[in-house]
Amino acid sequence: MHVLINAASANMGGALTYLINVVRQLPARAPDDYVTVVLPAASRPKVEAFGPFPNVTLVDYPYADTGGPARNYFDQVEIPRMVRRRQADVLFSSTGFGTFRSPCPQVLLVRNRVYFSKDFHRKYRELGRSLRRNTIRRWLSLASIRAADVTLFPTRAMQEMVGEWIDLRGRRTEVIHYGFDHEAFAARRAEDARFERIDRWRADGYAILLNVSTYAVHKSFEVLVEALPHLKAAGHRVKLVTTTSREKTADKAEYDALVRRADDLGVREDWLELGYVPYEALGSLYARADVYVFPSFTESFGHSLVEAMASGLPVVASDMPVNVEVCEGAGVYFPVFDAAGCAARVGEVLTAPERRERMQEAARARAQAFSWQQYVDTLMTCFRELVASERDEIPVG
Repeated sequence: MHVLINAASANMGGALTYLINVVRQLPARAPDDYVTVVLPAASRPKVEAFGPFPNVTLVDYPYADTGGPARNYFDQVEIPRMVRRRQADVLFSSTGFGTFRSPCPQVLLVRNRVYFSKDFHRKYRELGRSLRRNTIRRWLSLASIRAADVTLFPTRAMQEMVGEWIDLRGRRTEVIHYGFDHEAFAARRAEDARFERIDRWRADGYAILLNVSTYAVHKSFEVLVEALPHLKAAGHRVKLVTTTSREKTADKAEYDALVRRADDLGVREDWLELGYVPYEALGSLYARADVYVFPSFTESFGHSLVEAMASGLPVVASDMPVNVEVCEGAGVYFPVFDAAGCAARVGEVLTAPERRERMQEAARARAQAFSWQQYVDTLMTCFRELVASERDEIPVG
């Protein structure tokens, strides 16, 4: 079987993490199948670093624009040509947008929750931001669902949210939780010079609150920054570490406002922005933290939640359905957008050693439920069944 994966916009964050982990499993989980992956040129070395992949060919997406007219042209015109030229048996559109007239059976992964989140729409209106682009992308995503033979969702909560916009009854849909490679994550423990400041804070007795994510409006970093004064007023010696940077976000005006808010609250020096941290160094970063805090008000899955749980970190998260589905009883939750509530839950974890130990044990146990090996097995089974059913439907003679 030849699978063509359209990962044209897998340039950072969860989309790239997803692609890396799927591709890494293909040689062992699908050795008799052949896979072509289309991805941004800048992402190629990040994927190749985990190779070699004998049965995988990486092809550069040919345009700089991964989300505008060029991308739409690529999906609707060039992908069908590529399918025919490479004689692909199945097309896997892995970044939420599909091909409306695919020459072969198509599986679509719907992964971007902001197109369907009413909280996101409300937040954008409050910020005076245009929702035009988001509306167009939601339309494209819904049209892609209508065109796909199978639509995958990373969580039940994501599926239910999309179901508020399109009737999924009668369509083949599946929920497959993303995985986690425990062995590879534990084995890659590179250090980073930027961690030295964290080490100094720890040596001075500070507790480290961590969030691993690029900045975006829906990540609700305001909650993290605004929680710091509450924690300090309660006597907690804490520092916040994030992997955000102004350079790696399209929401620069909102990022600048966040920095100003930290200055106004007097917590700017309590917040370390690391920027992008290579995957092989993430294990070392998680190991330096005391609590993982995840305040997002909308997500489709949350890869870093599983990474944090596998690292044995207590998780304090907003109580949106996706977080509860992923972490279950391993996390403690606070109301979305509630900085005081976030601070209260973090404070409870920091001041209760026995509870923190129970959470650490529960986190490691819950992380075991996520496996990239199992995920890729399920994914390839889906592809094979779809191809087989398509062939059965072709009339003979």
